[in-house]
Amino acid sequence: MEQIVSNYRVVGTLQPSATRPMGDSVSPKAMIAQVLADNSRPVSVLDIGFGVGTLGQFIKTHPDLRHWSVDGVDGWGPNCHNRDLLDQNIYRNVWHGLAQELPMEQIKSYDIICLLDVIEHLPRELARTLVKDLLESLADDALLFISTPLWFYPQDALQDGDLEEHLIGVPASSMLAMQPRMYCINHPLVGGFIYDKRSLAYADFFQPSTDRNFSYAMGMEIVRAVRMEHAPGVIYKY
Repeated sequence: MEQIVSNYRVVGTLQPSATRPMGDSVSPKAMIAQVLADNSRPVSVLDIGFGVGTLGQFIKTHPDLRHWSVDGVDGWGPNCHNRDLLDQNIYRNVWHGLAQELPMEQIKSYDIICLLDVIEHLPRELARTLVKDLLESLADDALLFISTPLWFYPQDALQDGDLEEHLIGVPASSMLAMQPRMYCINHPLVGGFIYDKRSLAYADFFQPSTDRNFSYAMGMEIVRAVRMEHAPGVIYKY
């Protein structure tokens, strides 16, 4: 795990790259403004797989959230060495590496952990392990914000080693089985879900599929079967 930014200051020398930053989520990231009862208190956020920084930018330009602190970790080097993003002083700390390399005690220090459009890029068992580990590492009053396509959204790598290929699809039933506090679905069938510590007891029900024939139509049939409401951009709470 390599630290690139510490307390808004670049540590060492940024490495220029012929490859470009990647990772712009279509997840319902605006949900983050409604997950807490009180947005005015200091809040620390860990943005796992921050990509080009759209979640951090949303937080830091939102009038009610701009005082929050956002840290980022990403496995794609050009994202972590993205001078244009780092010069905006959005991310307090940035690490180049994998989320599972962060110490549990560090993860416990965050109020909200975000895994937006990340798990579909992981092998099935690694995705299951990561979700369970994050829930296990949550502080008692912290939240885990996961978004993912609710079908096998076809996407291949665009650059060598860019981690952009989709490896799994996640049925809506699997995300509901983990007992979210709230959810929202964006087009094209990308769901955002908020979990707390109690979801750890249901983590084994997170069952992604490696079937590339798991189509959008099938994903919608599952959404209807589990009776999920899904008006675009509307947040539903339990």
